[in-house]
Amino acid sequence: MINKHKLWSRVFTYIPTPTTNDGESIDENALRKVIDYQVDMGVDGICVLGSTGSNGSFADEEMKRITEVASRHAGGRIPVIAGTGAHTTTACIRLSKHAQDVGCDGVMILPVSYWPLTENEVREHYERIAAAIRIPICVYNNPWTTGVDMKPEFLARLAKMDNISCIKESTGDLTRITSIRLLTNDQIAIIAGWESSSLQAFMAGATGWAPVCTNFFPRLAMDFFHAAVDEADLKKARILWDRLFPLCEFICSKSHIRAAHTGLDLLGRSVGPPRRPLRMLDSEDRACLERILHDNAAKTR
Repeated sequence: MINKHKLWSRVFTYIPTPTTNDGESIDENALRKVIDYQVDMGVDGICVLGSTGSNGSFADEEMKRITEVASRHAGGRIPVIAGTGAHTTTACIRLSKHAQDVGCDGVMILPVSYWPLTENEVREHYERIAAAIRIPICVYNNPWTTGVDMKPEFLARLAKMDNISCIKESTGDLTRITSIRLLTNDQIAIIAGWESSSLQAFMAGATGWAPVCTNFFPRLAMDFFHAAVDEADLKKARILWDRLFPLCEFICSKSHIRAAHTGLDLLGRSVGPPRRPLRMLDSEDRACLERILHDNAAKTR
């Protein structure tokens, strides 16, 4: 049986999409700098146009340009995953084919729809995408944003498709990680998708991570991941996690997009604001995030 863990069992930073002109224009130079920073800090890979990258805030042609710039600039130094979720299957296939053509290593796909989808509609959506491309697919289960909750039994059936090789489980229900592992006989990679429960997700058997905190403290986050997943050293992982947890909890409670854009601004690595109607954190939350970042930075000195 093919081992489907190879690409996904690592850390992919969910990077924000840099902007200028109050969020209305894509800042390609800033995007390149964000990628260079992740490479320099030793993070395994990046994901563009995930939830933190404002998937849904950009038109299809803009998404294609962001994906192309990221893949070309990474240049094989680290893997690049593209979020290609779209409101129609046809659009998702176009975006996924483009990601493949410009050299992305895989795609992460939400079942996005204004209308509630039936299980058969979701299954056919993924079947058609899987038949149209060759690169690996990660099925992204995030009912908080899509309104579609794919249960473990259904995900296990999707996992039988040859190029569906990963599931990002973002319901926050940690029992699902165990259920998916057992239903798939550990033949599918599982990404811990709810950032504030990452330690517990790794203890349950998740082997990949797609965090936002690596935008801020990549080396600490990588040390935590290696301790939890590669070394299976619970004591060491828990000590490191205690340092990361306040940040990860804040990110989950205040939104990944707002926290990413505001936090990088606080650290002097501004990527501009998200596109309206999304905005940066308000003054109270910004001050709270600043305290968290300052406290964590002080502990690393």
